[in-house]
Amino acid sequence: MNILKKRIVSYLIFLLLIFNTVIVAQAITDEPKNIDSTSFDDDVPTWNVGDSWTYNINDFTYERNDAGNRFYVDGKINNLKWTVSDTSGSTYEVDISGKLDASYEIYFAAAGLSVTGSFNPAMTRLRGSINFEKTNLQITSFNANIVGITSAVISPIPIPIPIPFKMTVDGSLDTPLPFLDFPLADWKLPWALPEINVVLDTKFGGILGLISFPVTFNTHYTWTPLAFWCLGQQSVTVPEGTFDAWEISSIIGDYFEYFYAPDVGNIIKINVDIGIAKASGELIATNIPH
Repeated sequence: MNILKKRIVSYLIFLLLIFNTVIVAQAITDEPKNIDSTSFDDDVPTWNVGDSWTYNINDFTYERNDAGNRFYVDGKINNLKWTVSDTSGSTYEVDISGKLDASYEIYFAAAGLSVTGSFNPAMTRLRGSINFEKTNLQITSFNANIVGITSAVISPIPIPIPIPFKMTVDGSLDTPLPFLDFPLADWKLPWALPEINVVLDTKFGGILGLISFPVTFNTHYTWTPLAFWCLGQQSVTVPEGTFDAWEISSIIGDYFEYFYAPDVGNIIKINVDIGIAKASGELIATNIPH
C-alpha cells in the first residue's frame, strides 16, 4: 500500500513538473510576441521602383527677393505625383509631375523688366525630381521645371498675351535635410535641422526672346534653432482614406506640421509656413496596398 501511495505521489509530482515546464515554455515563446505587439516604433520604409503617391497642393505661395530681382507665385498644384524611378544607388530618385494653376509676378533688375501673369494648368507642365537617402529618407537634392504657355503682361505693354515660358530650379543641399527621424515613436526626443546651405539656380527664358539669362538665389538657412518632434499617432482622413499617422511638427512656431502614415510609407498631409513659402497639401491616391 505504501508503495502504491509513493507511486501515486511520484506520478502527481511528475505531472506537475510537466505542467510547469509547458507553462514556462509557453511564456518564453510568447514573450517576443508581446514585445513586438506593444512596440509603437516605425522604422524607415523601403521604396521600390514604381511606387507612387499623388497629392493635391491646395494652396501655396513663394516669394524670393535677391539682388533686386523678385519672384512671387500664388496658386495650387493638382495631381502632384511622386514616382520612384531609381533605387540602384544610395538614394531613391523620385520623379515628380503635376498641373500648375497659379498667378505670378517677376521683376528682372538687370533688364528693368516686370512680368505678371498666370499659368493655365491645361497648357503648363511641371516636372522634376527629388533625391532621398535610403537609410533615413533625408532630402539631398531636388529640381523642378515649369514649361508651358502663360498669359502675361510685360511692362510697359498693358495687354495680356499668350507667350511661351520656361523656368528651371535646381536645388542642392550641402547637408541632407531630416524632415523625418526614424524610427518614429510616441514623444520621440526632438531633433534639430542642421545648418544647411540651399543653392537655388533659377533660370527664366523664352519670353518673346527678351529674357534668357540665369537668376541665381544663394541662400543660407540657419536651421539650428528649429527642431521637430513626433507627438504620437492619430487618425487622419485625407481623400485617399483614413490612416493611423504620426504627427510631426516644429517645436517653435507653426512652421511645419505634417503626418506620416506607415501604411503607405510616406507623408499624407502637410502644412508649411516659413515666411518666404507657404503650402498645404494632402494625399489623394497611392498604389501602395493598405
